[in-house]
This record gives sequence, structure tokens and C-alpha cells, in this order.
Amino acid sequence: MTLDLQALIKIATTELGSDACRNGAHDWQTNGGRGCPHPEDIGYGRCTQAVYECRVCGDTDYGEKGGSGHADCMRCRFKYLADDDSFWQTPPTKE
Repeated sequence: MTLDLQALIKIATTELGSDACRNGAHDWQTNGGRGCPHPEDIGYGRCTQAVYECRVCGDTDYGEKGGSGHADCMRCRFKYLADDDSFWQTPPTKE
């Protein structure tokens, strides 16, 4: 019975989210990873990027610019090998 209740709470929390989530302040946790997303695969298969999932609403971040995954790539040790550095450009901020 306890597991059923926990499952229901998780579903309700995911569907409702929170004010923080609606404002983009997710509670990210890593949930696996993926290969280098840079178009040139500058890590030659040696680097990966974390995939993040919000503990509250279940939203995921696969490295979209401005997100947690993209921030990981900003610190990439192979960054200097790229011919095209537009991958690291962050989108303009909303005013």
C-alpha cells in the first residue's frame, strides 16, 4: 500500500510541478549520459554529456543551450579542437 501511495504522490508532483519549475529553477539530478553532442565530435568518442532530469516535475535536459547539460559542455577539455565554436554560444537573455 505504501508503494502505491508513493507512486501516486510522484505522479501528482510530476503533473503539478512547482512554482520553481514553472520559472525554470528545476531540481536537476543526473540521469545517465550521452555521447559528445558537438557536431564535430571533438572528443572523438571519449567525452560524454550528462543528461539531467528534474526530481520535481520530470522535465529533462539533453544539453539545450542555457541548460545544465550545456553548462557541462562549456567546461569541455576538448573545446580547443573545435573549428566551429558556435555550439558554445548561449542564447540571448530575455529582457
